Amino acid sequence: MHAVRLSANLAEPREPANPKRARIMSTGRREIDLDRLLSQRRAYRSLLPRPVPPELLEQLVAAAERAPIASNVPYRHVLIIDDGATIRAIKHIHAALLSHPPALLIIAVDTRLALDRVGQVGLLSSAIDSGAAGENVWLAATALGLGTQFTMISAMAGIRAILGLPDRFRVDLVMPVGFPDPAARRRMIRRAATPVHRNRYVAEAAG
Repeated sequence: MHAVRLSANLAEPREPANPKRARIMSTGRREIDLDRLLSQRRAYRSLLPRPVPPELLEQLVAAAERAPIASNVPYRHVLIIDDGATIRAIKHIHAALLSHPPALLIIAVDTRLALDRVGQVGLLSSAIDSGAAGENVWLAATALGLGTQFTMISAMAGIRAILGLPDRFRVDLVMPVGFPDPAARRRMIRRAATPVHRNRYVAEAAG
């Protein structure tokens, strides 16, 4: 089996010349095996205060834009926050932001548009699509040497007010973005095994 590879430059995709060595989001710059990228991806809670260059933030946005979206309805919005005062205001109402990130990438959904164009299922599909966009961002950040993680905010009215979002918007993900702090202690977390079934569900034996 050939390794799927990702390029560290995600701005301009091109088709792979050889399908047996599939490459996605490749632009001829440094490439990383997908398996390796997945193994390197981790949640970073300690980030350096150093600003993230705008071109790197733009590549994260480009990665989010490549995520699938139901019926191609543009209900998903991406917000880049690099204003210190705005980040501090969000941090004040969002306990899951444990560090002082230099930037945030926020994925929000226009729920009215999702309902109008997709129907009731749009409320669920839009949340799934936000997760897909967030995963793209996380993998791109890992390839670019940036740290991030998923956080979800419960203070919806508060973050809407801070960002100027209308009431019809739902904020699905708040992702801190920055360069990982090399001095931070790394926590090794053993992942629980995912139950996998073939053809039909098989209940686990009790005991």
